[in-house]
Amino acid sequence: MDNRKISGKQNDKQVLFAAVLLIGAYTLACGFLFFMQAAFAHDTFFESDLPAHLRMAEDGWGYSLTAVVYRIASMLPGYYFWVAAFLALFAGGTMAASFWFLWKEVFSKLNIRAAGWSALCSAIAVNIVMPCFVKAVHYQRYVGYQSPSVWHNSTYTVMKFFALMTLVYYVRFAKEYKEKVILKDWILFTVFLTLSTATKTSFLLVFAPAAFIGLFFDLYRKVPIKRVLLFASAILPSLAIMLFQELVLFGEDTGNGIAIEFGYNVYLRAERPYFTMILSALFPVLVFLFNVIPVCRETVKDLNEKKLPKHMPFFLAWTMWLFGALQLLFLKETGSRALDGNFTWGYDICLFVLFGVSLLYFLENLRSKTFLTGKFAVRIIYASVLGAVFGYHMYCGLYFFIRLLTGVTYFMQG
Repeated sequence: MDNRKISGKQNDKQVLFAAVLLIGAYTLACGFLFFMQAAFAHDTFFESDLPAHLRMAEDGWGYSLTAVVYRIASMLPGYYFWVAAFLALFAGGTMAASFWFLWKEVFSKLNIRAAGWSALCSAIAVNIVMPCFVKAVHYQRYVGYQSPSVWHNSTYTVMKFFALMTLVYYVRFAKEYKEKVILKDWILFTVFLTLSTATKTSFLLVFAPAAFIGLFFDLYRKVPIKRVLLFASAILPSLAIMLFQELVLFGEDTGNGIAIEFGYNVYLRAERPYFTMILSALFPVLVFLFNVIPVCRETVKDLNEKKLPKHMPFFLAWTMWLFGALQLLFLKETGSRALDGNFTWGYDICLFVLFGVSLLYFLENLRSKTFLTGKFAVRIIYASVLGAVFGYHMYCGLYFFIRLLTGVTYFMQG
């Protein structure tokens, strides 16, 4: 057997061992955190939304898929253990799915050296990044910013996994369905989108408008109308679930509603929200500025040739971000939910997608010999500056997570 193949298999085993070890450790840490949030939390110690979600489920008012799980867990011995294990599996599962997708679907196909190790490091990074904390801008590390990494909201934790899987199968189906329809991919896309919506509607509200725009480009590319309608039909179960949830949350007897008020959500927790919004997505913004012109140029060429744009993930991520930002900036809830800032969750999941896509573009830029005119010194400056920014996003997330494990409230300062 070729020595290179043997070496490659050995390397794969090492990567998988490291992945099991690191992702397993993260999963166990999350399990401990969620157990403490469920069993011992109070206003300043392991504070989270989980106790409120558990009470809602116990009272029969749960509107989320998680509430069904909580009701079942409440009937079992070790109630809080099962709740924590359930949430930890989704938190760790999101990191594991990120790793596997990046390794097998992205880095391996790009012939990146050490594809497995790159995928593992990238998966861990995008699952812990948080806003770049600047005390002079806002004194709290999380509240007042927007974050792709959230450990205090159980429905977000579960939705994040389903949202990731939805996007994986969405991209697969979008790439293939002009030429052929693989029914398995369509079914999985539909199922994961439905489960995501059943957990929390936030992802659907930012994903569906972006995907709808994509369908118009597919028609322009001469994708058969029957296939476009099949693709679009995947959203129907989610729409039905969303309507049910809206009746539960905003029915006439609840006193809750939705209103338009510019800036309400961002001013709710931050005095300088425009700065905190930039710091929350500083790395993606910088990557966007360096890539938007060449990406648009290549995309126009692809559309003129009626091809699926090579940069579809780039536009999907930023289109989702746009709809998330519009909802965050213009919509608010009224009634008992007015102070919850629930229109933040859709924007947060957009940031998770955006960080992942932006990291891929950053790494691809470093590999390109023509990027930034191909001058080595310029590329070194680019790598140093953006690498430092991304590193600080990672540091802020890791620091925040470790302090959460010691019981510090997510309202933590300094």
